[in-house]
Amino acid sequence: MKQTFKPAGKVLQGFLWADIGLTVLLMINVLILGFIEAGDAFMNYDLIVSLVLSLIVMIYTIIYLVWLYRVHTYLQYLDSSYPITPGGALARVMIPLYNLYGIWNVYSTMANHFKKKPSIREIGVRLARFVPVYYLLFLTTAILNSYLSRQPVEEFYNSLWFISYTADIALVIMYIMIIKIVSAGLIRFSAEEKNDSGSNADFS
Repeated sequence: MKQTFKPAGKVLQGFLWADIGLTVLLMINVLILGFIEAGDAFMNYDLIVSLVLSLIVMIYTIIYLVWLYRVHTYLQYLDSSYPITPGGALARVMIPLYNLYGIWNVYSTMANHFKKKPSIREIGVRLARFVPVYYLLFLTTAILNSYLSRQPVEEFYNSLWFISYTADIALVIMYIMIIKIVSAGLIRFSAEEKNDSGSNADFS
């Protein structure tokens, strides 16, 4: 079976890095507005950056779901006993409220599965360490962004927005690291399965 999660993961990482770049621009805008009064041209520029960022977030959210589905398809191809189906993984991250448990469950289950394999145990351990950090950042950014979205327009540029952008960048970086770790784990898991199959064939 082709490792279709790999190209999806690479495209996803590209959009995530674009997210970081645009978020840095918005952080700079907040800093600038702390010292000067911006004109219409600057405000329009900031609005365009925000709109492009929103579009990128929409695109990489779709790509992420494709990537997650392919990851779990490949996991079940490698081990039919893997407990989370591709559809189940999507349900865990897409259903509101349920995803508060589901996101943790998806990655912790994957980490525990990797830890059972001697050759990828260290990858499973690393993924397990990242899960609570990712989960904490996910909750923090969700709560902070929800609060800020309800504030009056005149309060749009303040230190809380700078903090929010910083947390968003930290979350996206963690996101990239998890994608890299999961991809590395699947590739090594696949190699181990091929080696085991080869060894079994030699003895038959």
